Amino acid sequence: MKEYEFPWVTFRLADRLFGIESSFVMEMLVLPAMSQLPATADYVRGVMNLRDNVILVVDLRRKMRMPSASQHVDELVELLAHREEDHHKWVNELEASVKENREFKLTTDPHACAFGKWYDTYKPTNLILENHLKKFDEPHKRIHALGTEVIMLMKAKKGDEAATRIEYERSRTLTQLTTLFAEAKNILRETLREIIIVLNNGERTVGVTVDTIESVEYLKEGTIDEIPGLSSQLKDGLVTHTGKTARGEKIVLLMNVDEIFSDAHAAADLGQVTAAAAGG
Repeated sequence: MKEYEFPWVTFRLADRLFGIESSFVMEMLVLPAMSQLPATADYVRGVMNLRDNVILVVDLRRKMRMPSASQHVDELVELLAHREEDHHKWVNELEASVKENREFKLTTDPHACAFGKWYDTYKPTNLILENHLKKFDEPHKRIHALGTEVIMLMKAKKGDEAATRIEYERSRTLTQLTTLFAEAKNILRETLREIIIVLNNGERTVGVTVDTIESVEYLKEGTIDEIPGLSSQLKDGLVTHTGKTARGEKIVLLMNVDEIFSDAHAAADLGQVTAAAAGG
């Protein structure tokens, strides 16, 4: 593999950074409408018409045994719905502990609840979502601080004041969190904009879907190496080398373009592709 003849197009699939040598890249565009193909591999998205050229489109996520982008979004939306529900239950339990004059046993540490643990470790690749998630920090800490405050009030035999504080923060902070969760779920759904990288090897053209384009750059000198033992997730020779970005030295999994074309050819014959495109 020649290291510096061409720069690399780096892109994201989930939380991993991949690269394709730019000499194979014709163009990059937002995923357009496509025609479906019958009886093909599950990683074939369909075909698209690009300036009267019929192009087979392969879903790299599925090819790499990852959930599809839409499945990934659905999973995140479901996770956020559960974490929102957790905080409603948390406030309800805090209120019940005051009414029944018993110990409150749920966590008052914002970093220890299920959402806090996720929030502290999740690294979004969506800039809009990243900026939105920052808005959770203050109200999420405030709602958990309410627990500590209520525990202290109960120890001081101030149950009525504790109940008043819970009702105030329920209408203010919990409502704010509920709105933030709803907005986060909408952002996830509305900003799902997969990108197609159109590749050509001199004989055939194929499109591959990716989450986001990261950069077009030369990798750091001397960092391209063979992977000694391929992970089971790196699917049959699709990734055989790694490199590092010049800035930040992020690890890039380098795609074997020959394997992409070979898989696309095996997945659907050109006659089937052309017929589907004509029918669509």
